[in-house]
Amino acid sequence: MGQNATLEGDSAVIVSLSEAAMHMYSAAIDALPFPEDKKFHKRADVVLSGLRKLRASLAEAASSNRPSPAVIVALSGVRQRYDSLMAHAASAPGSSLGQQIYVTRIHAKLSAQEVANGAGLRDGLLDELEAGATPTDAEATKIRDTIAALGGLPGDDHGIHAVPSSADYGSSDEPQANGWEPVLVSENAG
Repeated sequence: MGQNATLEGDSAVIVSLSEAAMHMYSAAIDALPFPEDKKFHKRADVVLSGLRKLRASLAEAASSNRPSPAVIVALSGVRQRYDSLMAHAASAPGSSLGQQIYVTRIHAKLSAQEVANGAGLRDGLLDELEAGATPTDAEATKIRDTIAALGGLPGDDHGIHAVPSSADYGSSDEPQANGWEPVLVSENAG
């Protein structure tokens, strides 16, 4: 019984630390400048980097021998917020191919490994690009071709643009995929 109580205590600490970190990340996300601002990507990249570290730590905790629904709930929340911010960054001017392929593959329900295999890219490349690495010209061509083959960046075709939904701010009962919902924008909108 003592072992079980220790495991539950460890999980509670992990979840508490995760909640504190997410509080700070949420404040940083809310304080991001408009996507057209030159500082947007630099600031978003800092938050995304921190969210990747938190996501990795929670994924490790969730894969351990300590059963805890609270840890997987925290992991799910971090992944959802990460996906939402990546979608926002990918739709912003000056987005990276790493952000674009991430959002495209998540929308297509494909893993990084599946996309890399299908596109003829080396293992680990997509994770490196997601973290800010720059692809070679040959890799960039394959990535652009893959994005096109998967239907392009979600919300970027035929007058449909990605805009923040209420799910992005945590107030919706039914979040949309990646925290974004498509909105049809008239061709004549001024």
